[in-house]
Amino acid sequence: DEGSDAAASPQATAVPAPLAIGSSSPAAAAAPPVLDSGAPFPTIRADVALEGESPARDAPGYTVSAVLRLSDLTGPPRAAEVNVAGIEAARKRTELRMAVEMTASRMRMVLQGHGWLVPPDTELRARNDRLGHVVVWPGATLYRPLAPGSLRALFAERRFDVAPIAPAQVVSVEEAGKRIGIKTRHIELATRAAKVTFELGRLEGLADGGPLLCRLLLDLASGSPTTPACAPDELPLRAELRWSSHGSLLFEVTGVLRRPELGATSFAMPPTGSTMGSPPPPRLGMQGLLSHTELAAFRSAAVEVPAGPMPAGDGLLVANGTVQVRMLFLDGVPVAWVSPGGRDGLYGLQRGRYVAQWRTFLGDANDPPFTQIVPGAATVGVADAGAASR
Repeated sequence: DEGSDAAASPQATAVPAPLAIGSSSPAAAAAPPVLDSGAPFPTIRADVALEGESPARDAPGYTVSAVLRLSDLTGPPRAAEVNVAGIEAARKRTELRMAVEMTASRMRMVLQGHGWLVPPDTELRARNDRLGHVVVWPGATLYRPLAPGSLRALFAERRFDVAPIAPAQVVSVEEAGKRIGIKTRHIELATRAAKVTFELGRLEGLADGGPLLCRLLLDLASGSPTTPACAPDELPLRAELRWSSHGSLLFEVTGVLRRPELGATSFAMPPTGSTMGSPPPPRLGMQGLLSHTELAAFRSAAVEVPAGPMPAGDGLLVANGTVQVRMLFLDGVPVAWVSPGGRDGLYGLQRGRYVAQWRTFLGDANDPPFTQIVPGAATVGVADAGAASR
């Protein structure tokens, strides 16, 4: 699978799956984590297939729509040939949207849109009596167990490394007001990776569904799932993760709907009839996120520009010399992700000048924006060739 043969991920310190997270003690590895209530909960292990579940009844719950947004993105230059409508359509297509279903004890999140590193319609599932998650690939025939601390590597690099995690420290709690018509309160927590600010609202009958979503967001910040962040019936309506290194990531709920019945089969861990595994990895190099037609629509017409020292025909040569997966943004829109050492051509853009920026998927490492000439070359972590002055 895509995580087995690659070099060690810089997003996480690899920890063998059988060991307890954050401890090298054999005794700690054998003991299940304990939540504040005192009830032990087994931890999902990345190397152990999950047992099939008995059929369950459908249950009431909530459906939630949400988005992830990155900070500090720079938009297009001011020029007559800039096609605002085309750029906005590309931004919408690559928007990091999530459809979340929650019952009193389960959560299912579907990643929608074309801006993710994982395939569109990849799912994350969780249950209140297990620590960790399950990633379900599109089609629900393959799944992969995820130990706590795995989500940073999955989201940022499409890998399964486990990062050290620790309980987040509560910094402050205060009343906040309202969001989408729901009264909220603020809570701020600190982990080694980020400060996380939650706006939490109460939804009757949500029970542990909302805290499961809090667990997922804390996992992205390397926080332990045992952290007492969200109380029963509380839903994170907004969460800002401000990275210790640089930048931030914003989670925001855009809609909530109460449902009298949600199908139990869609929450099964593992999915009925599925097997443990991963789909074939994408080829190493560059993965474009938009079609040639969508890229061409960034401009209403081509303009003459000076040729760079390494023109890539009519396209853009893209190269990543860092040890991390990097995202290339043009005019504030993600257009491609590039694996470490990857180098390939991006085609479809019209001749002209664009505002380019390199960053990690989670936004915890950002390069300053620069003017990019097409045709030319956009590089990060290697000798610059073909890009205009930054």
